[in-house]
Amino acid sequence: METETSFATPAGARWLTEPFRIFFPLGVVFGWIGIGHWLLYATGATATYSCSFHALIQMQAFMMAFAVGFLLTAVPRRTQGRPPSPLEILAAAGSLTTVVGAALTGHLAVQQVAYVALFLLLLQFAVRRFLGSGAGRRPPAAFVLIPIGVLHGLGGALLIAVGSFAAIPAAMLALGRLGVEQGVFLCFAIGVGSLVLPLMNGQPPPPDIGASPQERWRLLAYAGAGITIFASLAMEAGGWERAGPMLRATALVLTLGPRAGRRPGKPGLHRWLVWTAVWLMPLGLAASAIWPEYRVPALHVLFIGGFSLLAFGVATHVVLGHLALTNLALGRPPALVFLGTMIILAMLARLTADWSDTYFEHLGWAAGAWLLASAAWLVFLGPKLLRRQ
Repeated sequence: METETSFATPAGARWLTEPFRIFFPLGVVFGWIGIGHWLLYATGATATYSCSFHALIQMQAFMMAFAVGFLLTAVPRRTQGRPPSPLEILAAAGSLTTVVGAALTGHLAVQQVAYVALFLLLLQFAVRRFLGSGAGRRPPAAFVLIPIGVLHGLGGALLIAVGSFAAIPAAMLALGRLGVEQGVFLCFAIGVGSLVLPLMNGQPPPPDIGASPQERWRLLAYAGAGITIFASLAMEAGGWERAGPMLRATALVLTLGPRAGRRPGKPGLHRWLVWTAVWLMPLGLAASAIWPEYRVPALHVLFIGGFSLLAFGVATHVVLGHLALTNLALGRPPALVFLGTMIILAMLARLTADWSDTYFEHLGWAAGAWLLASAAWLVFLGPKLLRRQ
């Protein structure tokens, strides 16, 4: 990740100052559990399947591990403050592992409690560094979407947990799942994307909140986008199956469109992967609004081509930037070509599954392609994560 601040990284402290070294590989392993679920069923290795298990593992463990790795690294860099403590890193890794363990053993309420604990940890971590007296810088305006995304996750987890042992209205349970599965990472994508996209193109980082009246207006605009996302989720849960997703797609285009309107200004395949993912997110939402009868396959354009490709693209940028692997960052490593190709193939296989007579076979092919893509990414970057800078 290209940032305006540079820190010395003693060998013994690099796991604290660069916690992405821990959480990015952990996220891949969690993704294997969530995606491997479909491959096992499609090949007959297991006799049952659970759409809920798959969806919640991917959003509450796989995607969250990548988010945690990014935020625990980026926030201290931005604020010129202290890196996470060993206890904070252990607590975050423990919460994520508990989410997965509880999902595997069928303890849905415990899974949501661990997910909430992770968000509370992230909130205190960010607040203490952004608002503390020792903070050298403040967050950019778009980062207001991070706590808004957290609120989506907290509220969604609460509704899912309550629904696991008590009868609640179907619309409320639907709202909870939408908050966890879409609301959190739509907000995170806008908040983080508004910081990362300029840096990936070699532009200066966005200014701090309060740096000018214009930034204060931007803060309000980004907060409005977060509120709009929540309103769209509530609309969809209430039966507005077309209007809700289309409103979210519009919010994405209006907020990230100006940043991603131009093609990447610097060479490097991972930049193109991020650029592609940014546009696949609103495309998937719009498709689910236009064809609500194919809502689930259309949303996998958002989940596979949008969220997961974005996670791998941004993570690649972070790793190559922090480890000063400039030649790789400006090139087209074969592993990244394979990653992008296989994730797009996985997205297409899942998209067409509902139109075929071999539904579960398609899901198996999609799962296999995604697993191969993520394994290639980990083989490519995993050894580099063990090195000193």
